[in-house]
Amino acid sequence: MLVGYFALAVLAFCTAWRAPAGRWIGNDFDPVLFIWHLRWLPFALDHGHNPLISNYLDYPDGFNLMWNTSILLPAFLLSPVTLLLGAVVSYNILSTLALALSGWCAYLAFRRYVRREAAAVGGLLYGFSPFMFAQAANHPHMTLALFPPLALLLLDELLVRQRRSPVRLGLLIAAAAALQLLTGEEILAATVLVAAIGVVLLALLSRHEVRPRIGYAARGLGIAAAVSLAIVAVPLGFQFFGSQHVAASSGPVQTKGTYVLDVLELVVPTQRQELTIGAANRVGAKFNGQGEIGGYIGIPLLLLAAFVVLRYRTQRIVQFAGALTVLVAVLALGPRPNVAGHSLPIPLPWVIPQRLPLFENILPARLALMMFLLLALLVAIFVDRSRLPRVAIVASLAIAFAPLVPDLPYASSASASPSFFERGAHEIPAGSVALVAPIAGVSGGTTRAMLWQVAADLRFRMPEGYVIRPQGSFALPQVYAVLFDRLAQLGRGEHPPPLIAAQRAEIRCTLLRFGVEAVVVGPMKTGRQETIGLFREVLGENPTGIDGVVLWPDVSVAASRGTRGCA
Repeated sequence: MLVGYFALAVLAFCTAWRAPAGRWIGNDFDPVLFIWHLRWLPFALDHGHNPLISNYLDYPDGFNLMWNTSILLPAFLLSPVTLLLGAVVSYNILSTLALALSGWCAYLAFRRYVRREAAAVGGLLYGFSPFMFAQAANHPHMTLALFPPLALLLLDELLVRQRRSPVRLGLLIAAAAALQLLTGEEILAATVLVAAIGVVLLALLSRHEVRPRIGYAARGLGIAAAVSLAIVAVPLGFQFFGSQHVAASSGPVQTKGTYVLDVLELVVPTQRQELTIGAANRVGAKFNGQGEIGGYIGIPLLLLAAFVVLRYRTQRIVQFAGALTVLVAVLALGPRPNVAGHSLPIPLPWVIPQRLPLFENILPARLALMMFLLLALLVAIFVDRSRLPRVAIVASLAIAFAPLVPDLPYASSASASPSFFERGAHEIPAGSVALVAPIAGVSGGTTRAMLWQVAADLRFRMPEGYVIRPQGSFALPQVYAVLFDRLAQLGRGEHPPPLIAAQRAEIRCTLLRFGVEAVVVGPMKTGRQETIGLFREVLGENPTGIDGVVLWPDVSVAASRGTRGCA
């Protein structure tokens, strides 16, 4: 089954797999973060750096990788591939395996309730749902979703069947949770939240069976909590007490109420689907948080799920999956319901978890992952229990699944870097600081500089980077606003007023404060000549054109000339 899922994922991502070292799966922004992290971990281990803290971005302060989606476990497992074939190939393998492994784990979980072929259909829906294809464009830490179905499997054994040692089950849950924390904390937090709701729901559905089972379950859960915390004590210590940790007072990283599931998103196809129309796309364009639109179920699948709930309503697993699906969908709507992008003044249950530490950073729209897991279970039950002729079952599935097919061919992005970086950027001293334009991480900007840094095998540090900082923000430090604001404006194609003498002096002082030894201007969509002109004016020197970039190799010397003193 795993081989079949993997082949389907390769087929879906064929535009990248035609040149796996030259293109990556998905869009041209967020994937670079994960490509960078895939290279950082083996680099850090090889050079004796702390893999949880790095100042190769956002120098000199650096950033805390536990507050950034650093995919530590996948990066470690893929290190041999990264070192042999490069981080872009590793990223494509990760993104492809993520769908296949997620579907396979769902298949394993569903085998507890249904026969093999039914479980395979359920695994297909979970691993290749609209949520997965939406997230595959940017976020492999969300598509590598093995933990939710494994949690379903283990908790079913611990809370319902209780046939094995609670100690062993607790240890398995602890191991799975710890591995998920080192892969992506948001899925772990979301699973814990949904599992807690599921436990309450299960207790309500089985009120007379709670008391004799509670001792067994408490032992297993207690062991799971204690052991998992012991395993992840070090990374959590760095996250909450280490250098550059995000302050508790900073609030959620993303703005509340932005990345939520729109009510119409459940039934209105968008440009992400192969089967869509212009009117639907115009409605979809109004949904909040366009980067997280992955909750499309479609009317046929909704009707099929409703049929299963009504037809098999006396079965406890159907009661549980149906009710929890509705509860999760309501949570995914966020603190207020949105209809075609318009927020209605009706408070929803999400107002509670959004006030809780850690849980406040869950994006409600991403709970659609759990929604599809439960829908997949209901579909598997339909295939397993239905007495319809096989041809009717296949037809029903085809009608339900056809609207979910993603827009194909799936997007991919070219990974080529200027040859200056690909041949090693040896003109920049190893371990030194280089300012690379267009700068990475500014709102409306690009992450290409981070890709070029990877292409140069992390030869240099950068004072920039698309990372979460202690203020809980992706924005660059405003204390150095003159330099970075000017570069951001030029990168966006704007035309700021000419620099005055005080601004030129401040930019030179900023370069000295950061210890910048080289400035590199690479290819830019807009503003390249203006950016070159900025540094020519500030440094008073002409750059050297070399292998697709322009380079000022002795910035510290040039910046110190004419600078009387920097505070």
